[in-house]
Amino acid sequence: MRKPCLLLLAVLVLLAAACSSDASEQIEGTWLETTYGVYWEIGDDGQFIVAWNEELRHPIELGNYTFDGETLTMNTASDSPNCPDTSVTWTVAFSDEDDQADLTFVEDSCVASERSMDLVWIRQSS
Repeated sequence: MRKPCLLLLAVLVLLAAACSSDASEQIEGTWLETTYGVYWEIGDDGQFIVAWNEELRHPIELGNYTFDGETLTMNTASDSPNCPDTSVTWTVAFSDEDDQADLTFVEDSCVASERSMDLVWIRQSS
């Protein structure tokens, strides 16, 4: 009886490991924000870039981010062209296919920011 229980336990551990993934992987990739038509590159290195073009030339914002599967916080770099050394936070809900992200505004430390609103992102690439 002991061997079947150990085997069952091993299978459950393997299934749990296969189903779990790093939460940040879900948000990584290139997204098109629908209100202003800007592109957001969310890197697997914890960095982000925002630009008017898909090639991400001449960024309008850049910095680092954290994402726990629900809350996205972006911290702009000191050399960011828009709102340097500030942070903005949204909660994120993904569509079933992960091809759309609905961002609900939480807070923004930049008072002159157009990012202080709810956003819709459409995935361009993973």
